[in-house]
Amino acid sequence: MKKLFTLLFMFFALTAMAATSGNDVKLFYDANGNLYSGRYTTHHENGAIQSDFNVTNGRIIGQAKFFYESGEMMESGNYSDGAKSGVWTKYSKTGTIIGKASFKDGVKDGEWLIYDNAGNKLFEMHYTDGERSGTWNQWDASGNLISSKSY
Repeated sequence: MKKLFTLLFMFFALTAMAATSGNDVKLFYDANGNLYSGRYTTHHENGAIQSDFNVTNGRIIGQAKFFYESGEMMESGNYSDGAKSGVWTKYSKTGTIIGKASFKDGVKDGEWLIYDNAGNKLFEMHYTDGERSGTWNQWDASGNLISSKSY
């Protein structure tokens, strides 16, 4: 039962991360109200880096990295003109890949994979222009296919 709750939590955490990304582009401004350009780094209360990325004309460009308070990588991926683009990778606090999500212009597009903390694939999902597509599969921790649905 505890494993089920853990898996559901991981699934919803990754989904929540993706839901907030959308194609809404966040703009960054300097102290004078001008669109910011340069490196942008934030820190946790303990001083460890929380996020690190480059901004050009107010929009995030290129590789972005987000970290846990411990300093371990939490998530990494690329931005194109302020929107998530390509494959984003989510890590557990121990460094195991627990998710991979594909975006195109800030919209879910392509394969999405979710893994447990041991690295076992639990979910495989597909999106086309933000809509569910293809065959979605779910496995148990032993690798047995337990659910499959086509969209």
